[in-house]
Amino acid sequence: MTFDSLKTHKGSCHCGAIQWECIGPSEIDAIICNCSICNKKQNHHFIVSSKNFKLLKGEENLTTYSFNTGNAKHKFCKICGVQSFYIPRSNPDSIGKFLFIIKL
Repeated sequence: MTFDSLKTHKGSCHCGAIQWECIGPSEIDAIICNCSICNKKQNHHFIVSSKNFKLLKGEENLTTYSFNTGNAKHKFCKICGVQSFYIPRSNPDSIGKFLFIIKL
């Protein structure tokens, strides 16, 4: 990956109380996770090193949901309930961001 292929991606929860940015590839390859929560929500996501992730706003509005092994930490907004990112069980030193794929 060359430096030219990196881009700053920004995201938030629905109400905007949680805002983040990360540096990742310009073209994202979405991962289709087979865990029960991602499967039920039909979430696709991409993972970046936690060094390339910055929470810009809203740490006080975050709550965490964890299940099964307790290793994955799904971060939700306390206000609107939307999950913006999580700490993956498979990559605990990384952050996963959700992409909502619309199929036409």
